[in-house]
Amino acid sequence: MEITERIKTISGQQEFLFWVASVNKNKVCELTRVAGYTIEADNEHITIFLPKQLFDNIEQTLKVDSKISFLMASILNFESYQIKGNYVSHQMCTEENVDSYQGKVLKIIEILSGMGLEGNRIFGYLLDQPSIALRMRFTEMYEQTPKPGTGGKLTH
Repeated sequence: MEITERIKTISGQQEFLFWVASVNKNKVCELTRVAGYTIEADNEHITIFLPKQLFDNIEQTLKVDSKISFLMASILNFESYQIKGNYVSHQMCTEENVDSYQGKVLKIIEILSGMGLEGNRIFGYLLDQPSIALRMRFTEMYEQTPKPGTGGKLTH
């Protein structure tokens, strides 16, 4: 199964927000907002970027269960997707990684501020350094946009 073209294009769109979720040893979902992602050339792996302090919150959970979900949703029209898979590894972000998501986070802050919200207060922490590049291998994708047919598995 390959990542769909739509999922590939979302990473470059400013209005999308991203989360990663895993289940801890008590079977409670740990949901963490993340700064961005890239899709690897093999179309089977995704690298997710988040501040180290947020990764520290879910690292123990990933040691217990490698299953992980990556979620994305538009703040403009609620278009959303869920990608399920398995945690593979993590490493410190490179300068190139940080450059790939920093402008997008700043744009989200700007959009939210333009809506009368405190964008920097809401999302500024996603710019904290150091940051982690978390690698996952995806196994399933679902559309979660609120509409008839929501939850349908994407097959291509």
